[in-house]
Amino acid sequence: MQESKDKIPKNFKSVEDVRDFWDSHSGADYWDEMEDADMEPSPALRSKLEAKRIYNLLGLSEKQMSGIEAEAKSENTDGRQLIYRWISEHIKIVSPIRKERVIRSSVSPQYKKGIKHG
Repeated sequence: MQESKDKIPKNFKSVEDVRDFWDSHSGADYWDEMEDADMEPSPALRSKLEAKRIYNLLGLSEKQMSGIEAEAKSENTDGRQLIYRWISEHIKIVSPIRKERVIRSSVSPQYKKGIKHG
């Protein structure tokens, strides 16, 4: 036999009334009365969540994450943008070196024999 439950008030008078109601009632008892809520995180929260996802993907420690956030704040940006910039700068530095290696390794052995070093 199901025990009687209080109805969820349609309009609470204050935030305290909402808190008091849910402090004394279980949401599980009202699950069938709940409605889905469509919510979008704010741009600031979305940025923080994306940065956290990137940090986790890169396997960064909490100390490293704090360092990145501090550096980003000093540069008036966020951690995600800072990491993207660092990666872009690194690729620009490394790419010419890698291109040179690819060109050298793709030269045919017959051609290399004809090249005189000295």
